[in-house]
Amino acid sequence: MRKPSRPVHLSSCLLAWLSIPAEVWAQSPGIQAPPTTPVPTAQGGAVGIVVAVVALCLAIGIAVKLYDLRRKRDEGAVFLQARISNAVQLDSSLATLPVSVFARAPLWRRSPAVVEIIGTVPTPELRDAVVRLVRRELSQCRPDARTEDRVVVDPLMAKHVA
Repeated sequence: MRKPSRPVHLSSCLLAWLSIPAEVWAQSPGIQAPPTTPVPTAQGGAVGIVVAVVALCLAIGIAVKLYDLRRKRDEGAVFLQARISNAVQLDSSLATLPVSVFARAPLWRRSPAVVEIIGTVPTPELRDAVVRLVRRELSQCRPDARTEDRVVVDPLMAKHVA
């Protein structure tokens, strides 16, 4: 068995010594205090606690609902982005172009989704083809959505590819 360290041993001995009373006095009735009337306790403390708990539950409920709305919004944006990206990749004339599609869905259903088309193409005809394809896919799944065209025409890109 391990021997206790010196400070621990000293403190335990001191506490044991202090717990033994040196003198014991008997309690006497002494002077009696006048009887006091009971002080009415305020019920506001209990009501305040109940109100705080209800407010906390309400705040948690609202936070969970907003989190769920955000999650659904993100799922919708991912679905939209995947569908449009797949359509661009399936078109053989557009599959090799560095074009990306980003979708942002609103938190509220009444606001339109925004789809950004970003990239570089060698000719204005290919740019129009990309934008037309994205708008066609968008009209099939989300007609209220709007597009933001950020496709740049770079004629030098055709020379690098060739």
